[in-house]
Amino acid sequence: MKRALIVATVIKFLEFEKSDIKILLDMGYEVHIAVNMHGEDWLRDDGTFTGMDVIRHQIDFGRKPFSCANIRSYRQLKRLFQQYYFDIIHCHTPVASAIARVAARTERKRGSYVIYTCHGFHFHKKSDRKSWMLYYPVERVLALITDMMIAVNKEDYHVIRSFKVRECKYIPGVGVDTAYIHKLKADRARMLSQFGIPPDAFVVLSIGELSARKNQSVIIEALAKLRYEDIYYIICGCGEKYHMYKMLAREKGIGDRVVFTGHKDHEWVMRLCHTVDLGAIPSVIEGLGLAGIEMLAAGLPLVGANIHGINDYLIFGETGFSCPPNDADGFAQAIRCLYKNKQLYRICAENALKTAEKFDIKRSRRLMKENYKVVLEHTKTGG
Repeated sequence: MKRALIVATVIKFLEFEKSDIKILLDMGYEVHIAVNMHGEDWLRDDGTFTGMDVIRHQIDFGRKPFSCANIRSYRQLKRLFQQYYFDIIHCHTPVASAIARVAARTERKRGSYVIYTCHGFHFHKKSDRKSWMLYYPVERVLALITDMMIAVNKEDYHVIRSFKVRECKYIPGVGVDTAYIHKLKADRARMLSQFGIPPDAFVVLSIGELSARKNQSVIIEALAKLRYEDIYYIICGCGEKYHMYKMLAREKGIGDRVVFTGHKDHEWVMRLCHTVDLGAIPSVIEGLGLAGIEMLAAGLPLVGANIHGINDYLIFGETGFSCPPNDADGFAQAIRCLYKNKQLYRICAENALKTAEKFDIKRSRRLMKENYKVVLEHTKTGG
């Protein structure tokens, strides 16, 4: 039987990779996942793969590159490779992918095909020199023990084409079910009332883990600069920065206008997208930003960071406005522009729907099937 192993640092991440897993199952593979299923509540296994024919393996990956846990996770992977032979080893997330590719060197000699989907390098055109010095050499060396590298944004695709890797591919992320998002409806007044937000308020929304990487603090600072009493900010997600962000909002005098929803299921979040006015994706690093595309699919203009990934769909003046990730003044100006200029807002909302179609899940699935078929051809010809 053909076997495939999907590797990621935490199991929650693989919620975004269900499409790949389904493709592999349909192609007749026995699918295994190697992930950390423990840790903080919002990262743990909550039954995501219940009902799917997937074999799970606990690997004690640390989320930081230099965690001692990663030595243990390397040994755990080596034992897993001794127990099973995998035709495909598909790696996701930087830490887990680096460890897995090093651990799989012997497996490649035995015929395993190693794939790495890069969901956003830690270096990009807007990042500092230190990031390039630390991470670029590592990724370039790891490419030598990788058979296929897949980029989910165009800037990263340009980078991997310079690496010595057999196959370089681009896909527009895992894809968004635009038809599903389009058809959802929501009662704006009722949904906003549960947070004490008036129905005629102007509401900004961010979706994602509360973390330094997602950088929601800059939007809090931007709203404090605007001083419009009818602009509210909803942050949907959990994370280590919750208490810090809550304190920051109070210190800035807008604690009553910043709402933290905690973790919510996907359908609820998508309905929320249909009740707010503006999406915000201020990430410092973002491979693509699925939440940003989902907000576009709900017809929301965006304000966001002008970095790789986000630049693929946040077109300045067309689908919203972008600025450097830590530019609170720039974000304040972008929000003010879409708040005040109703005609420009309508144009951006119309363009949002059209742009989201380019990232539809059907296109991503088709391209990913083609990528997996490359592995089949590799197997037939003996590499």
